[in-house]
Amino acid sequence: MNTVLNLYRLALRLYPSAFRERYAGEMLGTTRRLAADAPSKLRFAAALFWDTLRSLLREHARATVPSDRRVIRSLAPFFVTYTIVLFAISLSVQQFLRRGADRQPESLASLVQARPQSDAVSAALAGPRLDLASRDWLHSSTPFVALYDAAGNGVAGNAVLHGALPQPPRGIFNTIRERGDYKVTWQPQPGIRIALTGRRLSGGGFVLAGQSLRHSESLNSYASGSLLIAWICQLLGCMLFLRHPDRRRIL
Repeated sequence: MNTVLNLYRLALRLYPSAFRERYAGEMLGTTRRLAADAPSKLRFAAALFWDTLRSLLREHARATVPSDRRVIRSLAPFFVTYTIVLFAISLSVQQFLRRGADRQPESLASLVQARPQSDAVSAALAGPRLDLASRDWLHSSTPFVALYDAAGNGVAGNAVLHGALPQPPRGIFNTIRERGDYKVTWQPQPGIRIALTGRRLSGGGFVLAGQSLRHSESLNSYASGSLLIAWICQLLGCMLFLRHPDRRRIL
């Protein structure tokens, strides 16, 4: 979130000087308070992005003379298209990384479902115990696997959460029972988010496999930050162009 606030502080410099001197401090303070209370950093960053874009265009339109407004209208279609493309790329990257986090758990759950008594499954269940609350596991891409009986009670697995087999909400097992399989983001506690895949077993039980989302979410934050920087650079370029004394000759 500090990165978003630092970029917003830079974006405030793009406002007309009179507006900036009067409102910049108040706007930054309000944004800091909203950021501290935001439940989703990504949604807050996206909302701030669109609000800043609209506000910048509105304030510069108010501060320009009629000839400058014609220049702004000529640049607006390009800038809006550029913004939409960056936003679409951000959403695509987010979906790609989230689906990527499902691949290993889905493969492991499918293996257990197809061959529950195989040596590979036995080796996975008997492997090193993974502590789902540990920093090492949260920052890794190592999947865990656990077996549950027909009532959703833990039977065996290679992972623990606070000393016991991870126990998702019972509603997850009801959904798996109805659909046969289920993929969901499970957050057993703040700071732990897991890409969870569940399958129904032939004997009436269930298998769950999961992987930490910390790594993919870090990559998504990095990608979103890079795209936001690209957007701000483009916005800055447009603002500098509007101030260029020979812009009419360029156009």
